[in-house]
Amino acid sequence: MDNTIKKIEEIFGPKNWVLSAAEKSIINLLHSYLEPFYKTTTNLCNCKLPTVGLVFFFMDHVVELINICHDSSHQEWLKDIANDMSKTADSFTSQAYRLFTFTAAILDPRIKGELIPEALNSANNLEDARNSFVRNYSSTYQAIGKWSRRRVSMSTAADELSQYLAEPPAPISTDALEWWRGHSSRYPRLSLMARDFLAIQGTSLDPEELFTSKGDNVQKQQYCLPLSSMQATICIKSWMQSGYQFNFKSTIIDFERLVESAAISDDIDGSSLLITN
Repeated sequence: MDNTIKKIEEIFGPKNWVLSAAEKSIINLLHSYLEPFYKTTTNLCNCKLPTVGLVFFFMDHVVELINICHDSSHQEWLKDIANDMSKTADSFTSQAYRLFTFTAAILDPRIKGELIPEALNSANNLEDARNSFVRNYSSTYQAIGKWSRRRVSMSTAADELSQYLAEPPAPISTDALEWWRGHSSRYPRLSLMARDFLAIQGTSLDPEELFTSKGDNVQKQQYCLPLSSMQATICIKSWMQSGYQFNFKSTIIDFERLVESAAISDDIDGSSLLITN
């Protein structure tokens, strides 16, 4: 917040719009609440393969953070925020928690049963997933020697799933697809099922686009804006949407014009560079 204010003052000069001590206290309180969500989102964005199981793991952590805030906060307005977030999380749970997604989660070697949300991780779901595996994947033919083949029994397939589930989860940093490729000889039928289910997208959007407003505020041709300018621009837009009006020389800031001016400036600089070269 202080860095953003400093940046704005560098552009427009010092004015009397700086937040009061009470307003800063509220923003700091809100920041302390939202920071864990930012870190969780960052972890999700940095995953090479955000599978369904991994999304469930992070979402379970998010729901826990919301509940802690809702139960412990003495600020009614913060409880209201947590309550709204809880409704959104409940909506996600009601739509996403299905046998299909449960099966995709247990087939992620990093998640398996231990890290699946409790509301989804039931004995009935596990039994249904086991039956689906035996019914659809136990009839795979396994090569013996060079030419002959035999049909694998259902009991062998069930033992393969039991052995996989009995092993401890792989580290979160593990590449799930590489893990299954390396263990395909141990789990020949289960690896086929994992290939099918891990192909399901964990999210329909890139997490960074889903959780940030950068894509709404900065067009592709404006990505060359310096990070500090981009942060200041997004912060100003957020404050204006919240009702703040900043007056400089009796003129309200035109946010859209500010962004357009920055884009035009970058285009001119780029053209000058090409002419020079």
